[in-house]
Amino acid sequence: MHKMILFTGTLLVAFFLSMAQPATLYLYKGRFNSQFGRGEFFREYQGQLIIAGDKSVFTMKAEGEHETGLQQQTFDLRPDSMFTVYKDMASNSLLFEHSDLAQRSHFYADTLFPMDWKLTDDHKLIGGIPCRKAVTQFKGRGYTAWYAPSITYQEGPWKLGGLPGLILEAYDDEGHWEMRYVAQMQSPSFDLAYFENLMQKRVEGYPAYAAMLKKTLQRLEAAFGGSSGPNCVGCQSTPSLKLFSWEKIN
Repeated sequence: MHKMILFTGTLLVAFFLSMAQPATLYLYKGRFNSQFGRGEFFREYQGQLIIAGDKSVFTMKAEGEHETGLQQQTFDLRPDSMFTVYKDMASNSLLFEHSDLAQRSHFYADTLFPMDWKLTDDHKLIGGIPCRKAVTQFKGRGYTAWYAPSITYQEGPWKLGGLPGLILEAYDDEGHWEMRYVAQMQSPSFDLAYFENLMQKRVEGYPAYAAMLKKTLQRLEAAFGGSSGPNCVGCQSTPSLKLFSWEKIN
């Protein structure tokens, strides 16, 4: 009996090790204005980019709490959820997370590195590492990236990537979001099973994500738009809710 338990335990260990692989962790520090387009509410964030072979996961979490929901008659997304991104170079795939108003997590697929980067001759050191500058326009926003040619991953924070080197610093033109590399360390392992299972489920793409946001806004407008009263003939109700999403949706 003891031998059977030991054998079973050995199989379980082998199984979980097969689902994970050695990884490198790149730590970033930055900030994000969750009131972009409306005002200023900057908070500090920590970013983590875990790279294991041709796969990676980036997460960006705020230092503190944030309440999701209807705030000041606007439809707010949880500002850190849309910055969780899984990339798979081998299959040319990308998944990103969205948390709805009920705090339920959903993943959608998007195109991997569609950015049309313009490389420049500008250079500077980030953490003692020589970096070059590149700029692009992506889904309604302009971005600047500083990448390190000596670190040959075509990776970066969030969905950004496709440059000849790891992006160590990135920010948008309006100054609402920024991430800057602070340290590198070895990660014991990177469990790929969760994301690989998602990939096999045929995750819906970005058009479905945009349609979902628009439909949610329409339902909220119907619920909160109100009316001018039963005796008003020909009156029109003007909904006051607005959708704010980081990637601009037409």
